[in-house]
Amino acid sequence: MNGEFSGTVGETVKYLCEEAGLTCHVEVLPFKRAYQKLENNQVDGLITIKVDRFRECCLSTQWETPWVAGFYSYKAWEDIPDTPTKVLGQRLIVVAGMRSPYEFMPALDKWDQDEKVTLFRANGVKSATKMFLSHRATYLWGSQDFEWYFDKLGGDLNYRFKPLVVRPIVVWFRKDKKHILDQMNLAFEKLRQKNILAPNMLLKSDLMQTRYIDAPFEH
Repeated sequence: MNGEFSGTVGETVKYLCEEAGLTCHVEVLPFKRAYQKLENNQVDGLITIKVDRFRECCLSTQWETPWVAGFYSYKAWEDIPDTPTKVLGQRLIVVAGMRSPYEFMPALDKWDQDEKVTLFRANGVKSATKMFLSHRATYLWGSQDFEWYFDKLGGDLNYRFKPLVVRPIVVWFRKDKKHILDQMNLAFEKLRQKNILAPNMLLKSDLMQTRYIDAPFEH
């Protein structure tokens, strides 16, 4: 990939930038650092899920695409928690800085402090998936994007994924960068009129295949 930002969401956002006549420099960062950079005015925008945390500083694009998160587990489907309290007494892995676990388990930090759960905080998706594959915990909180890492790592892939949170991915722009947001929204409308986007608002498969670059992976 030579350091380029790709993936299905990445290629769609880059295409929006091109349609808007913008030169977008995208940096891939851990969740926590990316959020800090946006809130400290070190970047103009952030590609992430639509959560209330950013409404004070930022405005989101009209473009959005569905994003699903939940628990990975080797347990039977019916035994995977579908309500927060069923997590109590369990061992689980989360990625540090990832906000979606708190959408489902708002009291997670308090439970960890009170030793009501055994919580492992991984410093990234790769380390989180490695921990899960080594059976460090019963549950891994993650998104469907984690499948890419599982495919690359190999091992025991007889896990199940239970979706529990559905949120749209958007691009957030700082309120003082509204002119950029307006350009992106106009570009989005143009792409819709040109029928370039699939129902999930990502580039249609024929165009995606010409642009998608798989990321390099080091074990």
